Amino acid sequence: MLTVQLDSDKTHTKNEVIEIVMQSLNFVREQSTQKTLQYSSSDVYWVLKNLLNYINRRVDGEFVLKRLKKGAWGIEYTDASIAKRKADERHKKELRRTADYIQQMTSDRPSRG
Repeated sequence: MLTVQLDSDKTHTKNEVIEIVMQSLNFVREQSTQKTLQYSSSDVYWVLKNLLNYINRRVDGEFVLKRLKKGAWGIEYTDASIAKRKADERHKKELRRTADYIQQMTSDRPSRG
């Protein structure tokens, strides 16, 4: 039996959590020698996605699963400054598009009168 001590009033560091998860997975691997425990690609994807969603609610920045090609995924980290810069670029692009649209609408309109 694997024993994991989790006191309700104690917080754990990232390294402690990684060690607990590794011990748990090693225990499952050791105990399931007669049975093959297999996961589909979608199982692994959802485990990673849910883990990253949980982490994103607690850290600055954002971890995202990005599809690289069929069957290959990458994990990308975007910190707060990069996210702000990308949002500013999207905002400027939208402003330019709106200004171009207004100019097109006003310059192509026939005069009334």
